[in-house]
Amino acid sequence: MSEFGAAGEVLDRAINSNRLHHAVLLYGGSIVELERLAKHCAGRLLNVSDPARHPDFFELRPSGKARNIKIGSDSDRVGGEWPVNTMRWLLEKLYQSSNAGGKKVAVVYEADRMNVESANSFLKTLEEPAHDTFLFMLTERPNDLLDTIKSRCIHLRVPCKSAVLEDDEWEDWICDFSKWQKAMVVGFDGKFTPSDALMQCYSMLSRFDGILSRLSDMEEKLTDEERENLDEEQIAALQAGERRRLRKRMLSAIEEEMLNSAMEASNGKVPSLKLAHSTEILEHSAGLMELNMQDAAALEYFFLNSLRIWSR
Repeated sequence: MSEFGAAGEVLDRAINSNRLHHAVLLYGGSIVELERLAKHCAGRLLNVSDPARHPDFFELRPSGKARNIKIGSDSDRVGGEWPVNTMRWLLEKLYQSSNAGGKKVAVVYEADRMNVESANSFLKTLEEPAHDTFLFMLTERPNDLLDTIKSRCIHLRVPCKSAVLEDDEWEDWICDFSKWQKAMVVGFDGKFTPSDALMQCYSMLSRFDGILSRLSDMEEKLTDEERENLDEEQIAALQAGERRRLRKRMLSAIEEEMLNSAMEASNGKVPSLKLAHSTEILEHSAGLMELNMQDAAALEYFFLNSLRIWSR
């Protein structure tokens, strides 16, 4: 059994039999895990242990504050060369002769971040691929890709373990949230008042943003090679992506703790309607974050609505 599960086995068999499709869409809950599988396949195709050092391995990532995969403009060309880390740069590399006289492999990270121009240009490459060229598209949001792109790829879902965040400050936060949730289920009394509940909410809000910002800081996570090869826009996009992934895991942990704490404090009388409504509010808050509402404001929406739900 492949360490990458069924998806890894399918790809290994296809590579072994020289029948790998030229375009592979890998999707799942973690870009990091998807990258591991894509680089495993790239290493096998290029016959190297570290494909990142191979002259026929190319990577395309989102860049800038908007975290888009850019097409590349004529005004940014230097010496006739397209700007690095743009779609036109990648496509030009793919249609050139192989540097080592063999296969070429490209990995497009967060492929759902292609803008319209990039997606349309990429589509042409999928329809008329260069010889001995293999494309891996990675995404956590496959439904955001154009149907015309998805129809020209094989799709493989990669199960990604939802790793627990091993951070003392985050564990303290979850513990405090659990106590708050249990107190809300039990109800207000002389020891726990609406004022106490509200003050605790805003304390947790402030701490949440601080923990998320610290954990998503890419400064210490990048290798020396990555610092050398990535520009400021790419690093900013990586940091934004890392924040989004960590936030998703943190919200998932909040939902799980909310359910467990509420059921534990209810003495067998599970408040199913209130739990369902609270879960719906949390999911709505997560959606607001995806639409670029400030994390603290969206989480505040969840806490204030939770107060209203559980105090009825």
